[in-house]
Amino acid sequence: MSNKILIVGAGIGGLSATIALGLANKSVSIIEQSSQLGEVGAGVQLGPNVTKILKRWGVDQALEAYAFEPNCLEVYGAKSGKLLANLPLGQSFRTRYGSPYLTVHRADLHALLLSSVKKHGYADIHLNQRVHDVQNGPDAVQVKVQSQGQGQGVDPVPSPIIEDYEALIGADGVWSRVRDVLFTSNPAQFGSNAVSFSGDLAYRSLVLQKLLPPHLRTFAVKVWLGPDMHLVQYPIRRGEWLNSVLILSPSQHLRARDAVPKDVLSALDWTINMSQDQKALNIQSILHQTCPIVQDTLRAIETWNVWPLMKSEPLSSSSQMAKGRVGLLGDAAHPMLPYLAQGAGMAIEDAFELGEQFNGKTNSARPYCVQNILAGYAAKRWARSAEVQKRALLNADIFHANHALAWARDRSLQLFGPKLLDMPWLYGYQS
Repeated sequence: MSNKILIVGAGIGGLSATIALGLANKSVSIIEQSSQLGEVGAGVQLGPNVTKILKRWGVDQALEAYAFEPNCLEVYGAKSGKLLANLPLGQSFRTRYGSPYLTVHRADLHALLLSSVKKHGYADIHLNQRVHDVQNGPDAVQVKVQSQGQGQGVDPVPSPIIEDYEALIGADGVWSRVRDVLFTSNPAQFGSNAVSFSGDLAYRSLVLQKLLPPHLRTFAVKVWLGPDMHLVQYPIRRGEWLNSVLILSPSQHLRARDAVPKDVLSALDWTINMSQDQKALNIQSILHQTCPIVQDTLRAIETWNVWPLMKSEPLSSSSQMAKGRVGLLGDAAHPMLPYLAQGAGMAIEDAFELGEQFNGKTNSARPYCVQNILAGYAAKRWARSAEVQKRALLNADIFHANHALAWARDRSLQLFGPKLLDMPWLYGYQS
């Protein structure tokens, strides 16, 4: 049996796990089904619960050179335009939690993690590789890997390669093949991590701040809450770029089933132009129920990439994250809506705990046993991840509230804003 650990997926979660396991002196291989390494998407918010881990991994200085540290979080009513609550970030968060709150482009974060993996030789990486089957045995996990070829449509499909590994970590995202093979297929025994379309769409855009009118530029994290919608904006790349995410409930996009491509699996980068594609977005409805600054923003930023937001039920047990010699990490384990801005953060936390478990720091007296190590990892991570999933689902209702619930939300933010927005249970987490 090989003493290597196989990680499936070379995204932020997979690279983070590679660094954590590399620091635990484990030998790692990564397979990635894409033909090239990189990240799609736009901005990511990293709370101090995450940046303190990146500091321990030695990538914090490089990160801060690319990232931006917003001075505060501001929450507004999308209809009224009124400031509802303000939470100081910046030095206040550094002092309170010992680490900064940063915003960064996903591609920049991915590049920094990849650079660390390559610099330290933590793993060998193989592209165009997809898991075909997994046999989770008592002495090894046998993985059948199928090459994807070169994508020319004429290459002969090579025979699958079968190899034994000490452990397998599925970090292959929302549509995890590892999860499908070993976990979702037997929900009666392991619970269901099944993924479904939430009905919400996320419209993401990046624009240079200098190209925007002065009143639309910002150096804070701004959130605009309105009926069946909300808009999040924050600077990235040293403040030069503005990341905007407009999230809409089904009532805000025309005929949800028609607006979303039938094959949701393929709808990972669906581009529209606000001024030209009125069939995909009921833009006039949104403009009529929002304040002038939100209207100006939607008119100023024309091109948006549209993503369907996927979800799963919160985890209910550790068995949904580990089985024998196989573990799940990040979105493969606990897909979550972005209403708490912790998707990437939970993957990085998972990776850190995985490294701690393999390093034996959590229980140095126990004998080395991969099954026990992964069980210990899942035991430490499932409840925390489930709580974040639950909060994100709850925030979906709160952010997009109407009528009485919207009034109660706004009034609560006005009275108790800093206490509601600052979450020590989340930002102050210690593994």
